[in-house]
Amino acid sequence: MSAYYIDFNNNTNSTWTMGVYQELPNSIGLESVSWKQTTVPTMGSSGVEWEIDYNVALANYRQIGGIGVYKASQTLVTELGTVWECVFKDNVQQLVPSSGSAPSDSVIIKNTSNQLANLGIGMSGQGSVFKKSVVSGAAAQFQVTPTYYAGLFNNLVLGEVISSNVVVGPQKIVFPDGMNCATVTASMSGDNIRMSVSYSQISSVSHEVLDRLLSIQQERTGELLEYQ
Repeated sequence: MSAYYIDFNNNTNSTWTMGVYQELPNSIGLESVSWKQTTVPTMGSSGVEWEIDYNVALANYRQIGGIGVYKASQTLVTELGTVWECVFKDNVQQLVPSSGSAPSDSVIIKNTSNQLANLGIGMSGQGSVFKKSVVSGAAAQFQVTPTYYAGLFNNLVLGEVISSNVVVGPQKIVFPDGMNCATVTASMSGDNIRMSVSYSQISSVSHEVLDRLLSIQQERTGELLEYQ
């Protein structure tokens, strides 16, 4: 799996939450939500990361201060080209694999639960786009060709619907070939806040490799101490 990163440098005199969200341009009737986010104080920095692994999600929807928030009740690993079904089993709605196939760039979720269902898809363990109140007997099809955006927010929670709550931005994130890290910088330009983005390449090492390297280093340190 490929790892991607967005680093956020806050060079302003305010605290900002950088929210990252996805849009699926070829899918209809979806709501994008805050998928990855980090809050950074003035002159601070932080970041988010993810891997390209896909999820299906079933969520509860509620209004908080007039803004919709999806909270996933179930998130399962999936692959493109698969079909899922939302059923009512053991006194609860849940997602189960279904028969059939979907286009190679899509995931289909059918609702057969006899209840309305909030169905979604996401990445790296978190739902990113949802279709609200899908009626029983209908289906939601997600053509998974995500476009990434970053924006600055005053208040934001994971799963919050992205609408007019973006204060600065949004900034479209397009990773050039060979690049997997975007650095978003917020800075002051007179009385205005400006967002800029640059790209770089970060090499990642698995935890297993890191643990082995640390083990070797500790063994060598121990040998040197014994020799002394």
